[in-house]
Amino acid sequence: MSNPVAPEPLIRLRDLCKTFGAQRALDQVSLDIYPGEGVALLGAKGAGKSTLVKILSGTLAPDTGELWVEGQRQRFISPLSARRVGIVAVHQNPDDAIAPGLSVAENLLLDELGQPDADFLLNRKSLLQRAEAIAAGLGLDLPLQHPVERLGLAERQLLVLARAFALHPKLLILDEPTAALSETDAERLLGLIDSQRARGVAILYISQRLSDLQRVTNRAIVLQEGRLTSDLSTRHLPTAAYTLFGDVAEHLAVTPDRALPVPFLERFTRAGFIRNRAEGKAVQEQVVGLQVEAGGLGVQEKGGTHSDR
Repeated sequence: MSNPVAPEPLIRLRDLCKTFGAQRALDQVSLDIYPGEGVALLGAKGAGKSTLVKILSGTLAPDTGELWVEGQRQRFISPLSARRVGIVAVHQNPDDAIAPGLSVAENLLLDELGQPDADFLLNRKSLLQRAEAIAAGLGLDLPLQHPVERLGLAERQLLVLARAFALHPKLLILDEPTAALSETDAERLLGLIDSQRARGVAILYISQRLSDLQRVTNRAIVLQEGRLTSDLSTRHLPTAAYTLFGDVAEHLAVTPDRALPVPFLERFTRAGFIRNRAEGKAVQEQVVGLQVEAGGLGVQEKGGTHSDR
């Protein structure tokens, strides 16, 4: 019986380095990403996340190292060259990727409109039909003929994501896509991401939401001072570790003497153990008291002493 053949990585990075002046933003970063895989990218401010994303999406070139896509070595000179081999990045602010003054349909097809052989500008009916087909294929109900300025934030985010899907990416890089969305809109967007993964699209996901990471990704890589220091399963990523390694650390300006408590870790200290026992006993006494009161009310109601409410 032959052994199963290991899958080939979609993306292979080998010893990527990038320096800005005296600062080394990336230091010998090597990474494999496989088709249909969801990978969380974690790291505090200055860890090198943005630099890695820019190199992958063609905005920056590495100083040294290699980048391979489906077994072919690549050297991107622009985001367009990255998109041509299937790497598409969607950044946090959707307005950065929207062209005001155009319709929703035109924005949805913006990448195609930029091609030399595009005839949409001369054939408005063809443009609308193509936009309708893309929106319908993703299950989106967008007002395609309206000016893009009429869209709310959630619809603009969905529009930008839909445009990325229309490029048939092999690797989709998403930076905080649900940060400004309501729970309902975030669920719609995450559903679209799920459908893309099911089709074999790999996802590189940056987020401060642990629930998003556990929904979208299966493993997490951690950058610290430009080096890849950890590669772990997202399913087992504890909140404490995420707070330590993730973007949340950028926003918690907490000094040691005013540190926030971490209840899960406190249980394993003597003080925490004693406090948890005391709190547990108090809760038990409260529950018993409520049960006694409920029993007393039941007896009184049987005796008819309480009027109907």
